[in-house]
Amino acid sequence: MNKFISSILVLSAGLFILGCAGGTQIVIPSYTAPKEVAKLSKIETRDEFISDGTYLALWLNPKVDGSKQTNPKLQTMLLDNVKARLTETNFVTIDPLGADNGVALNMKISNYSYESFGEKINLALEVTFILSRGTDEFLVKTYKDRKNRQSKDLSKLPTENELASEAVSKVVKYFISDISPLKTNQLREFKSLPQELTHVTEYAARKNYKGAIKLMENFQGDKDMNFHYDLAILYEAEASVNEDLKLLKYAQSNYEKAMQLGGFNDALVVSAKARFDNFYDLLNKTKKQDKANQALRDDRDSMAGSSDSEYK
Repeated sequence: MNKFISSILVLSAGLFILGCAGGTQIVIPSYTAPKEVAKLSKIETRDEFISDGTYLALWLNPKVDGSKQTNPKLQTMLLDNVKARLTETNFVTIDPLGADNGVALNMKISNYSYESFGEKINLALEVTFILSRGTDEFLVKTYKDRKNRQSKDLSKLPTENELASEAVSKVVKYFISDISPLKTNQLREFKSLPQELTHVTEYAARKNYKGAIKLMENFQGDKDMNFHYDLAILYEAEASVNEDLKLLKYAQSNYEKAMQLGGFNDALVVSAKARFDNFYDLLNKTKKQDKANQALRDDRDSMAGSSDSEYK
């Protein structure tokens, strides 16, 4: 297991979420760490003809076992959902060709049922995901979801495929969250500010983080713990939207100043900084892994281009 995967393992073990209560709150984009991070070393591939480093990639088997015996739409739903979830961060990339020494993802519909009782409809889905390299099935996990809907107005009930799509999305999210960081949202709560800065939280509530930051940066009064903590939240919010690592450094600097000014004794500041540190570290690692994976994608694109030119 390389140092990169080891650091993700430590990060995953240290994650914690504390709820916010009291002051003005905003929701900002964040990341969750992969739950089965210890298995990531099994996905690592090194190919000196492609890259000097290691990449994380898997070949997606287009045949989903059990789909024909259940609902023919499920195969497409599962494949499309896995592709969408993986490309959300590209922490693990998709190898369109696969290789004898590569990692394959196979899916099997272990159980599927759909029942309609007039005003009530029920759907149950169970999918087994299998990651393997050759004959070594190093990750085999089954995820379940059940959907129940009821309405006297039958026109408001979803179709079987609409309900199945919701269930597929849920089980795929469970699986991807085991092997890859996923985008999520977290709450941040502001602390009180001087009267001159009352508009800051109003701007933030409207997601005008740039305007709020400008108000804070132009402030000539006392820049205490509350000031630097709130400014850190604003920089974090603005940076998180576009995953701007430069702006996240400003957020980090202000979190540290808030800690120095007494924040280490404030539960709200301590919890927010801990969550920020986890997000910042995880985002950095995700970006680096995506860059390493790009070497494989470039290689596959060049192979596809060469193949196309043969027929021109």
